[in-house]
Amino acid sequence: MTQQQPDRLDRIEATLERVSQQLDNQVVVNSELRQSTTELRQSTAELTQSVNEIANSVNLLLQTVTIHQQNFEVLAVNMQQMQSSILNLQTENS
Repeated sequence: MTQQQPDRLDRIEATLERVSQQLDNQVVVNSELRQSTTELRQSTAELTQSVNEIANSVNLLLQTVTIHQQNFEVLAVNMQQMQSSILNLQTENS
């Protein structure tokens, strides 16, 4: 019985040591996961900001294109009026 008692205590101590090491490892893993989560949140926030800036830029470009399109339409109407005026003058001169 006395020989079994130390063996049993040795096994218990060894088991406790393994459990303690596993807990320490888990603490490290949890810390790394928290850090990783923080980094992912920061990256996501930065990407969201970049996407919003790109969307704003695209909207500004679209507004610029729309203004240019309207200007071209006005120019086209003016040119048609000028052509018509020129044809009328040519007809009158003939």
